[in-house]
Amino acid sequence: MTISRRSLRAALLLLLPLGGCGLLDTEQPNIIDPGEINSPEGAIALREGAIADFAFAKDGDGTQGDDGLILAAGLLTDEFVHSTTPPSQQEVDQRTTANINPTLSAVYRNLHQARRGLEVAADALREFLVAPDDTPDIAETLALAGFTYVYFGESFCSGVPFSRVSGDSLIFGGPETTTQMFDRAVAVFDAALAEPGLANDDGTITNLATVGRARALVNLGRFTEAAAAVATVPTEFVYATEHAESPLRLQNAIWSYTNQGLWSVADVEGGVGLPFFSALDPRVPADTLDDDGDGVADTGLDLITTQVNLFKYPDATAAVSVADGVEARLIEAEAQLKASDLGGMTTTLNDLRAAFPDLDPPLDPLSTPGDDVEGADLLFAERAFWLYATGHRLGDMRRLLRPVSAGGYARLENTVFPNGAYHKGGTYGSDVNLPLPIEEQNNPNSVGCLDRLP
Repeated sequence: MTISRRSLRAALLLLLPLGGCGLLDTEQPNIIDPGEINSPEGAIALREGAIADFAFAKDGDGTQGDDGLILAAGLLTDEFVHSTTPPSQQEVDQRTTANINPTLSAVYRNLHQARRGLEVAADALREFLVAPDDTPDIAETLALAGFTYVYFGESFCSGVPFSRVSGDSLIFGGPETTTQMFDRAVAVFDAALAEPGLANDDGTITNLATVGRARALVNLGRFTEAAAAVATVPTEFVYATEHAESPLRLQNAIWSYTNQGLWSVADVEGGVGLPFFSALDPRVPADTLDDDGDGVADTGLDLITTQVNLFKYPDATAAVSVADGVEARLIEAEAQLKASDLGGMTTTLNDLRAAFPDLDPPLDPLSTPGDDVEGADLLFAERAFWLYATGHRLGDMRRLLRPVSAGGYARLENTVFPNGAYHKGGTYGSDVNLPLPIEEQNNPNSVGCLDRLP
């Protein structure tokens, strides 16, 4: 298994003055000397800081102030239910997110910051490194930027603008459709894969960009092309963002939220969600607690919701996958489904199950579904359990709703997203994605969501 340690080094770098003696050296400001920016050292610092921002935007932090994309998107889907009190988070869970929602604003802002920081860092590396063509670092930075566009396309409504700073000026972007966002992602991944420095890559960054590109292609309905792209990615490949116990900004917020009574693992949420808890599937290790020994499962901080803790991430330092070989196999399986090759799809899924014999309990072989509808049920359930709490589920659920002509499965909304009575009173709303936050109204080119379609 290959795990990137660069995000951890990145965040640590932000805590250290250049030339400092150690982690406890706090006499110098935690910034780069202005004279060092336009230099190889400055470019490297920009890169590592941008990778740290990417991990922060995707996974959140231990302050319980910034949820991270995985948590917010998982709350909108059937992965998590709200077991704490802040109304802004309940809005997301209840599918009624307003554009003034602070949880929404934080996720959106942090993702844009990571996106632009990665792009700026890639430019700086290319300009200031002595031998930029000899390192895969530029390709890595671009690949992670590509993932930010995937996250925007999968999680937000159409109409997201991509602005940038040029010199002293802010260049406002115009609204882009969901398709345009995924097209952007493909272009950025293509740029990463064209970097000459990949000649010195051990395969890690090439696989990262390849899986990311295939993920964008799946969202565009280009399944055959996506499957062909990932054919060389080994199943054991993993690229992950890493975390640390201290400071809180480096903690794995998914662990923090789901083990401190804030987020609970969902189970058949809204009558149509998957049985993430009751299935007792080893890919989603979870359980209730009974701290007072009264025989009744503990509730979350809201004192209402049964708390089901997730143990996939066992502590604050647990790494979180960005892309891996499991996803590569699932992409191949979906291409087989789209070709109505149900036998081939089932073989791919069973081979993937067999590749992890140490799961406890072991995964039994699957039976070949009888038709394409049953095949989609099986494929998306397998994706949901393999990729639980990694930021994939919202994109999958939206794809289930899209017309077949757009690469979707034409499912009805009330068969995919939680609906009906909400567990804290009232009913679910109709959100199938996140809206643009009110801050985007400062952009004169923005018109808000072009639509709320999947």
